[in-house]
Amino acid sequence: MADAKAPRDFFISFNSADLAFAEAIDAALRAEGFSTFYHPRDIGPGGNVPIWMDEALMNSAQTLALYSPDYTKDKAVYSKAELYASFWQDPTGDKRKLVPVVLRATTLTPLMAMLSRIDVKGLTPADAAAHVVRRLKARDETESRDRWRAGLPLPKIFNVLYRPNPNFTGRFEALITLHQSLLARTHAAITAFAGMGGIGKTTLAAEYCHRFGGLYGGMWWIRAEQEPVMLADLQALGEKLGIASDGNIEADVRACLDRLKSLPEQWLLVYDNAANPDAVRKWLPVGAVRCLITSRNTEFGAIAPVTRLDQWPNEVTANYLLTRTRRNDAAGAARLATRLGGLPLAAEQAAVYLSPRGGVSFDDYGSEIARLIKQPRPAGATGDYPDTVYAAFVKSLETVRLIERGEIALDIVRLCAFLSPDGVDLALLSDAQGKEVLPAALATAMADKFVPGDALAALTTLSLLRQESGPAGTTLIFHRLLLEIARDWMGEDARDLWGGAAVRLVSRVCPFEVYSNLANWPVCARLMAHVAPLEAHAPQTGAARKALDRLLNQAGLYLAARGDREGGLALAERSMALARLTAADEPLSLATSLNNLALRYTQLGRLEDAEKAYREALEIQEPHLAANDPSLAITLSNLAEVHCQRNDFVHAETLFLRAAEIDKDVHGTDSAEYATTLSNLGALYGRWSDVPGQLARREHEEEYKIEAFTVTRVARGERHPETAIRHQNLAVLKARLGDWASAASEATWALATYLSLDLGEHPNAEIIVRDLAHFWQQYDQPDKAERLRSGDISDLLPVIAQVEAEHRAWVAKNPENRHFGPPSPFASER
Repeated sequence: MADAKAPRDFFISFNSADLAFAEAIDAALRAEGFSTFYHPRDIGPGGNVPIWMDEALMNSAQTLALYSPDYTKDKAVYSKAELYASFWQDPTGDKRKLVPVVLRATTLTPLMAMLSRIDVKGLTPADAAAHVVRRLKARDETESRDRWRAGLPLPKIFNVLYRPNPNFTGRFEALITLHQSLLARTHAAITAFAGMGGIGKTTLAAEYCHRFGGLYGGMWWIRAEQEPVMLADLQALGEKLGIASDGNIEADVRACLDRLKSLPEQWLLVYDNAANPDAVRKWLPVGAVRCLITSRNTEFGAIAPVTRLDQWPNEVTANYLLTRTRRNDAAGAARLATRLGGLPLAAEQAAVYLSPRGGVSFDDYGSEIARLIKQPRPAGATGDYPDTVYAAFVKSLETVRLIERGEIALDIVRLCAFLSPDGVDLALLSDAQGKEVLPAALATAMADKFVPGDALAALTTLSLLRQESGPAGTTLIFHRLLLEIARDWMGEDARDLWGGAAVRLVSRVCPFEVYSNLANWPVCARLMAHVAPLEAHAPQTGAARKALDRLLNQAGLYLAARGDREGGLALAERSMALARLTAADEPLSLATSLNNLALRYTQLGRLEDAEKAYREALEIQEPHLAANDPSLAITLSNLAEVHCQRNDFVHAETLFLRAAEIDKDVHGTDSAEYATTLSNLGALYGRWSDVPGQLARREHEEEYKIEAFTVTRVARGERHPETAIRHQNLAVLKARLGDWASAASEATWALATYLSLDLGEHPNAEIIVRDLAHFWQQYDQPDKAERLRSGDISDLLPVIAQVEAEHRAWVAKNPENRHFGPPSPFASER
């Protein structure tokens, strides 16, 4: 049964004799973007009608009573209950809660006769629906619903990065224009004339969310400046909606957008700071989902009506300054307003500075702004921002220096100037690895219990940052123009120092095991937002360039692991370009970048490019590495896979066998690395055996797959994805041999492992479900097959328990170096 607690526009009340009219009206309203409570759609078999009716009537803006002789007859229990419940919610009719829609001639009771109604007598269901929609879109009806919504709480899913602004002013007409745009169309954009920063685009979007939140079933804020971050935010929304990840971030986002399209409630997504229309176009939902886009780019007219923001008029700025500072110097405020140029961000900085400093007049502050504007900017300054915003922020930064702990506060700004303004985890600045790369004064301060709090308080007092609660604790959020200005203001030497520290810090904190260790993904997701600003602004020389190379490489691995293979390729290409700059001094770093680039090519089917990159990597590695170096084994195995995909099995076998010897020599025959190479060999022989005349290769396939399984289970334990894959490989092998009993047993263990790890939606798990159902069918167990196909996993529960018991026993043998892994979703059932 659909959730009846989320607010919707209309409750459709009708008698079953008028179902055709109700169905047409519901469809027409939904096609126009309205949300409805409609019981044939909302209530499934066995649903509790009275409970749904009670909640739906409470949470609808208006009730459409489809009036006919059948609607009010004595036996029409539900329709009469709905009618009078709606009437007594608004007995005077002031809120237009009850709207009778007269379908056929009938006598209206005295209570109903006084209500304004919609007459569709004599019309077909389709024509009646069109007429109802036209009436309900009229201004008076729209305003009545908005008044009802205004008093409602925000939706349960409400993710907006910015708090409501108690000093919001000067943009009320823009708010109304924006609201009307979203009522009329599904998308709307906020831009500024001439792309100006500091005009208040994000503030307006956030204020709209807080003021009009009751209009929507949910709201989600998306950081749209970088595509990987935008996709991560959309994927997080999908998780909030209960969509399990399938390992491909683009597929996850598509699933999220499809789910939004199907929801009965109207949603709003905010795409903040989009670079241009093309950057967001393919990631906008369709249907009735509303989208709000903020951007410096003004070319959004093709996809959304645009609300363009200009500077505040001087009188608005002056009134804002007087109100915020609680002063009565109207003439001084007017002069300062003229000096600030009508930019809300500059006015805010002025008001924050002046409020506690009664001895500094508006004219004094204006003189300081004039001085700072005339002052030559440091060499290398490249920021694109208005002069008044630069001067206002620099005045605040100069003031911070005079506050206790002020220099540490400025160091925090200097470091964060190279990171994402949308959120820097405070834990990143105090990470133990930071001691080795941060300037000594900041590293010492961040290790203190009290100094960081004092420094952040100094910045907060002057409105230079906000502190929010995030998944890793306190998150620091800055205005992006402040960080642009801070980079310019600090000068070239400081930019090299702090940009280098920032990129080395993020590179060090970025996990090494990205592709295979899912536990590291949340950390990678939080760090992804910093990759683009670091690449754009950090120095690309010496240790900083090496750190950036590693960061781009690891970020590319993460994107590829999440399914964004094109994004992973783009970062791998940029990593290789950096590595080439230092190839003469660090050739092995280039080999690593070539290896990762080739892997991205392989995943995208670009086998010629992959082979070329792998061979270049080998040409670098072989003269510089020992013959048994594990890095060499990785390149050999990867190149072998390229040959395997081309069905060049002879060359693939040679390379795989060489890699296996290296892994055996370096890691030992009981290592997971050796098991992976054995598994690769098994897969090679399996494909080779399908070639006419090569059936004998199947013996090698079975030999290597069994050995790979045995070694993996010892090295990884039973409850591990790699062990599940080995079970899956054996299941396929047994099926090809016609041994359906063994195939079903191996597939059962594989699926039980995935379910224990809460990876039931993983693509591999979906394949195993299909295969296991087929194996059971072949093994004369059709009841099990049918239960599994229907989603019933009861036959797997004993095996899941056995998997977990065996894994606990494996952990107990070496508890210091082994762990159980993520919690089991089945633990509470035992």
